[in-house]
Amino acid sequence: METERLILRPFEETEEDLALILALYSDPDIMRYVPYDLLNREQAKAHLKRIAEEWHREKARNFEMAVILKDGGTPIGRAHFHLQEENDCAMIGCMLLKPWWGTGLAGEMVLAMIDHCFDDLHLHRVIAMCHPDNIASWKMMERCGMRREAYCRKNVRYIKNGQERWEDELSYAILREERKREKEARKRTKKTEIAKRVTL
Repeated sequence: METERLILRPFEETEEDLALILALYSDPDIMRYVPYDLLNREQAKAHLKRIAEEWHREKARNFEMAVILKDGGTPIGRAHFHLQEENDCAMIGCMLLKPWWGTGLAGEMVLAMIDHCFDDLHLHRVIAMCHPDNIASWKMMERCGMRREAYCRKNVRYIKNGQERWEDELSYAILREERKREKEARKRTKKTEIAKRVTL
């Protein structure tokens, strides 16, 4: 999967991908709104093995991808989608290393996953979840055309430093026809802008 600036590819059991997983999952800031504890190197290695092997399962549902900058080939994050085939639906999510926060890259990969789910997998619906305090995340989802459908109170069990607690969660979604209408509207807007420039 590719975007203007990114390549999203399956995770592999390599030192490069292990370094990426460890950089993401051992950073307290990145993991603040992830419901489980930081990973050490051995835990990261086991996690990488599990998500890499998932791609080769006959009835795989969870697909984790390394996110790579096209310009320079630098690994900068992780994206995933989890299929819910019984509902023609997928749940998506992503993480970026801190130097690339606020660059628009998260929205770029979310839109790529949404379009992949609708155009290639022919799904009906795409959903995403986030913590209510993760303002940058839910604002990004709204910019990508996703709707807030629910505020779920004490919906997720967090385990941090061995301590359990329940946290709230926001539910977002977009339907195939909503994404289609949005893309058509953007095309019309672009044509109008081009026409104005030509006239001027």
